[in-house]
Amino acid sequence: MKCPIIEEDLGGLIFEATLYRYSQKEVYKKKAIQLTNQLLTVFSDRNVLSGFFEGFEGIFYTIQYLYHCKIIEDDSLLDDLEEYLLKSLSIDFKINNFDPLHGSIGKLLYYINSKNKDKEKVNQLVNTFIDSLYNNKKETDHGIFWYDDNEDVKDLVNLGVAHGLAGILSFLLRLKELGYNNTYLDILITGIIKTILNSKNNIPRISNFPDYYSKNINQTNINSRLAWCYGDLGIAYTLLYASKVLQRDDLKVEVENITNSTIRRTISNSGINYYEDYSFFDTGFCHGISGIVFILQKINNTLNQPNIDKRIQFWKKELFYNLEKQLKIKEDIYLPWYRQDDKYSYTLDKESMLNGLCGTGLVLLSLEYKQYDWSDFFMLF
Repeated sequence: MKCPIIEEDLGGLIFEATLYRYSQKEVYKKKAIQLTNQLLTVFSDRNVLSGFFEGFEGIFYTIQYLYHCKIIEDDSLLDDLEEYLLKSLSIDFKINNFDPLHGSIGKLLYYINSKNKDKEKVNQLVNTFIDSLYNNKKETDHGIFWYDDNEDVKDLVNLGVAHGLAGILSFLLRLKELGYNNTYLDILITGIIKTILNSKNNIPRISNFPDYYSKNINQTNINSRLAWCYGDLGIAYTLLYASKVLQRDDLKVEVENITNSTIRRTISNSGINYYEDYSFFDTGFCHGISGIVFILQKINNTLNQPNIDKRIQFWKKELFYNLEKQLKIKEDIYLPWYRQDDKYSYTLDKESMLNGLCGTGLVLLSLEYKQYDWSDFFMLF
């Protein structure tokens, strides 16, 4: 527990808790309890910045998840610290920080998943979030969107799950599914779906959607990477979720078309990083093979198409093959040369949730136990 955030050590704790919940083997519960006790001992001494995935707020979601997994019997352990979470959310609302991983959306998961919080208080937080989202939207004939906060390139609309429209849409759909009522909720959902569908590539490309949408075609990477963080798969899953919540068969048909196109992509044109000095492809969840396997499986749990299942088997083999190579490397693994710069030599954080073994391990648990319900914090409800 040197770094008690979800991206680092809390990810390991979430993994052990999930392993216990799926397997019901006491050895994993004991490990999770040991890590939890260590967390509660050292947390006050750790200097952790703000942010859901890479900050102190992730501890609230983690403690709640431990209660859900029956690792702990009391989910009110952090009640004395809740004022700091509320202050953090208040700042996010004021500066329009809606980012699923770093902003208000991830932090609100703690409240909407809670069965013990005052409903009026939670409703107030949700309404403040939706009102802020609505009041800061951009709206054109294209739909409803928000520009990516990028100082170098202006007027880009991020379409991804991690930081963009797909992640915002997924969370709004979750609110609707849970029965939250707000005047603007349906307006935002409909407007975002319109933007996403209008952002689709007009002519055949490797991918159906770019990573960003822009009026300036020169600012857009048309062929987006095959990944969870952005691109076709995250958009397809979110639209499939929308078809369920909104009961829109047209969106399900759209997802079938996107997915049937996506499964034709190979590892060579996927955009996945290749560690050429070590001869393996990225296995991480964020933009590696395990994320592809997981999202395709989640999609096919609904569509149940043999051609998708066949492609899942291909990506599973690629995952096992590349992961076995990766695990044999004991020393530091340096990122590919094109991910380096002159000032610093970047290495792979082997145990992290997004790019390392925690996220990949959770995917392996799902493949082993045929359960896929741990992925709320990735906006995959």
